[in-house]
This record gives sequence, structure tokens and C-alpha cells, in this order.
Amino acid sequence: MKRKLRSSGGLTLVEMLCAVALLVLLVLMLNTGLEMALRSYRSLTAEAETQLLLSTLADALADDLRYARDVAVDAGGKVTFNGGEALEVNAAGQLMSGGRLVLPPGAYGNGGYEADGSKKGAYKVEEPELSYSGGCFTIKLEVRQMEGEISAQAEFVVRCLNGR
Repeated sequence: MKRKLRSSGGLTLVEMLCAVALLVLLVLMLNTGLEMALRSYRSLTAEAETQLLLSTLADALADDLRYARDVAVDAGGKVTFNGGEALEVNAAGQLMSGGRLVLPPGAYGNGGYEADGSKKGAYKVEEPELSYSGGCFTIKLEVRQMEGEISAQAEFVVRCLNGR
């Protein structure tokens, strides 16, 4: 009977502990890799959303300015058009032209992602710089996260067709 117990196959306690330790190490490495991949994905997504908002704002604003009428520049350099309209940013950080939003509020998104997966605040527009000279508007726009480091900038020129 002693002979039968000694010859039975199986794993010792030390072998089992080594196997569990190796499995735990593999799971930790996999978890770390997934966290890094998610952090990278969230960062790239936030940057893409910022660029998309900037591009959409630039397109909508270019259309408004291209067909602006009665363009005037006061002594302080402030540009007005369409009978006194000007570019401004409201308290929510949304771009307004002549008292109306250039894009609907939903275009400003729900914000970018924090590294831990939580959402940051929505995007906002910094005060735009608008100048007018020789029948062309020059616009400098910057879009950034309200509570983040991600931002995008653009400077472009729009020829005014109705400026007079």
C-alpha cells in the first residue's frame, strides 16, 4: 500500500504555488497593458474631438463671414458686421455671432476623458481674434477642454463677398 501512494502522480504544494505566482504575474502584465492602451485611446479620442469641434466651428464661421454685410472696424479694432454683429464667447464657452450660437450646444461635446476613465468638462472656445483688412477677415480660434490640457488652434482667412 505504501508503494501505491508513492507512485501516484500529481503536483506538490511548491509546484502549485509557483504556477499560481506565474499566473498572477501574467494577469498583472496584461492588466497594465490594457490600462496603457485605454489611456492612449482616451487621449487620442479627446484630441480628435477637439480638432473636429475646431474644424466645424471654422467652417460654420467662414460661411457666416463670407456673406457678411456692412463690415466695420471701430477705433479699438473691434470688427462688426451685419449691422452691429460681432464675435463673442458666452459664459458656457460657446462661440456666438451676432447674439446667436454658431453651433448648437450639443456640438461642444461632453468633454474629454481623464486617464482614469472619468469624463472632464465640456469643450470651450477661447476669445477669438477677428480682424478685417482688404476685403478679408482673419480669424484666430482656439478650442480647449474646460478642465484639461488638450487644445487646438487654427488661423484662417475668409474673403468677404459682401463687405462694402
